Amino acid sequence: MIGAFLAFARWRAAAAAALIALGSVFDGLGLLFLVPVLGLVMGPQSSPGGGRLARLVETLVGDYPPAWRLLILLSVFAALMLVRACVLQLRDRATEVLQLEFVEHVRLRFVRRLASAGWPAVAGANHARVLQALSVEIHQVGVASGAGLLAAVALAMLVGHCILALVLAPLAGLVAIVFAIGAGMISRLYVNRSKALGRTIIEAHVGMAEGATAFMGGLKLALAQSLEGRFVAGYAAAAASSVRDRVQFQALQSTLRSLTSGGAALAGALTLFVGVEVFHLSAPILITLLVVLSRMGALAATVQHGVQQIVHSLPGYTAILTVEAELAPGERASAALISAPSSSNGDAALAFVGVDYSHDPASGRRPELLRASLAIRTGAFVGVVGPSGVGKTTLLDLAAGLLSPQSGAVYAFGQRLCGEVLTRHRERLAYVAQDPFLFNDTVRANLAWSAPGRSDADMMEALEAVGVRRLLERLAQGLDTRIGHRGALLSAGERQRLALAGALLRRPRLFLLDEATNAIDVAGEEAILRAIAALRPQATILMVAHRAESLRFCDELLELPDLVFSSTTRSNH
Repeated sequence: MIGAFLAFARWRAAAAAALIALGSVFDGLGLLFLVPVLGLVMGPQSSPGGGRLARLVETLVGDYPPAWRLLILLSVFAALMLVRACVLQLRDRATEVLQLEFVEHVRLRFVRRLASAGWPAVAGANHARVLQALSVEIHQVGVASGAGLLAAVALAMLVGHCILALVLAPLAGLVAIVFAIGAGMISRLYVNRSKALGRTIIEAHVGMAEGATAFMGGLKLALAQSLEGRFVAGYAAAAASSVRDRVQFQALQSTLRSLTSGGAALAGALTLFVGVEVFHLSAPILITLLVVLSRMGALAATVQHGVQQIVHSLPGYTAILTVEAELAPGERASAALISAPSSSNGDAALAFVGVDYSHDPASGRRPELLRASLAIRTGAFVGVVGPSGVGKTTLLDLAAGLLSPQSGAVYAFGQRLCGEVLTRHRERLAYVAQDPFLFNDTVRANLAWSAPGRSDADMMEALEAVGVRRLLERLAQGLDTRIGHRGALLSAGERQRLALAGALLRRPRLFLLDEATNAIDVAGEEAILRAIAALRPQATILMVAHRAESLRFCDELLELPDLVFSSTTRSNH
């Protein structure tokens, strides 16, 4: 994660590091300047032996009266503090912007990987893990990056304080350095434990997300059969495990803080005792040392907390990388614009040439499609029929470019589906599945997502074509009616009608229907299929269906698994 952060930040990381170092310098100068100020306030008797800093101050302001010397020193001290405040403001802004932008960089990188992954990778992914990565794990990345930047600031200030202690009294500086090294060694003892707790917490959260996803997906069935208690029990167990591990991590952090605070107090007491009894340090230097050493304990604790938080969050970042690897797009065909060979009817709307496809090639089972070759003429209305499991949906997914054949090639309007051709092909098709996806939003938002830029009049015309306009007119909100999660506030038939309206708004060249009207009554389906058939000859239509009433609208039937075309008798349309 640290490497990824540095690769993202580049020169901005160097700029932030410079501001951190500069802030530490001005912080040290401000503390160092306390010595002559205190010496002047407390009088000459407080500074026996003077020292280089005292002599330098005496040279600069020695000719002025005591009141003027104090005023000059306080003015210089105030100027130093003002510059320090400006540097710290720039430093904090730079580190905060870096943290926020890095988190969004990771999130956007993940979303882009998700969007660019092929359909098999997305369909086979653990969706709860994907959602977990987009929420909890990326939140952990934000926590870790923030803690890491704070630790970097604290470490720079800790180094500055060690140097300052060396300048004030070499022995004190050595004690401070020994203390800092000891705090680091103590922290290292807890690194593996922090990482292990981070891993178990991530696993518990994934279990909770998986349970919630499964429960929401089967909510109706679960409630109907009184199975909700099992969900609650499983969720409670995972939550209890997460709480237990978080409490352990907080206890570990508390232990480290206690050890650091105790060590800092012991080091400070030892340093002051030796400074007074052995080196007879002046009161201003002793007071400044006391301030330096008291601050070092808090700085060391901040560094320890940052290191532990980064280590604790590493399993979350690793989980993000793991999901990204699982979503890596597979091999794609060359992006060159290859014309379909003459044997594939290159001028056809859709052509398969020797296509083999298996969802699980390693299983040894017969592929869903084996050496499939076909050509569908532009403007045709083709019904795809056959028993369950013979590859009807697979055929449509290949036609949409969601799947890539293991061998052979798929062509659309004379061009092989790959690269930019595939992108443009998808922009010109509409695909409606048996269980369409709908957003938890308004009717208008769902239609606009399918076909951006369409007017309200266009939307109402499409809704009229699929038979739901009158339903909307009865609702007070009309197009602004919310339809619930996945359209839960609509019936199954209404969900299909709304999805079909969105598809009509796309005005596609290729229309793919996969049992898209099976929840609609026969009379309603007939009106919808008439509207879809009217899209020809501009559109070519492939429809998977089982009902004879649906198939009679087709010009031809494509029978699987043997890919045999047969003509149909079209009537009543």
